[in-house]
Amino acid sequence: MNKEKKLIEAALFMSPKALPVSALVQALGIEDYGLAKKAAFELMNEFNARNSALEIAEEDGLFKMKVRREFDQQVQDFASESMFNKGTMKTLALIAFKQPVLQSSVIKYRNNKAYDHIAALLEEGFIARERRGRSYMLRTTKKFFEYFGKDLVKQQDLSEPTL
Repeated sequence: MNKEKKLIEAALFMSPKALPVSALVQALGIEDYGLAKKAAFELMNEFNARNSALEIAEEDGLFKMKVRREFDQQVQDFASESMFNKGTMKTLALIAFKQPVLQSSVIKYRNNKAYDHIAALLEEGFIARERRGRSYMLRTTKKFFEYFGKDLVKQQDLSEPTL
């Protein structure tokens, strides 16, 4: 395996989210987008041919190292703690499921603690909001889909929201 593929493998291993080719270009310290993309696909094919418990997947130009589905259930308890507490995760799930959704509706369903949850989610870039009357319209961002995976929620629009 050449140095480029090793660096890509290391970057995918270290990243908790899927990486675009532009991030792989940066990891490689090169300017050749085509070379980085070719190396990523070659690594993916070689890595997945090993038939290990891990795989490299590509979806919409994003590469991610992950556990194969057949092993997910048995090892999910070993995953590191979420960056958000359980309440914040429930608020995020509600926003993702109901989006676009008024902040006032989220507060109604979740309680006043959801204001803190929303602030944390905004700060981390997982949701976006736009003023709508006396409330805000909330929806998930591209970062949400990159971090959690597109298969978790119904896809509506992966571009940055233009609420």
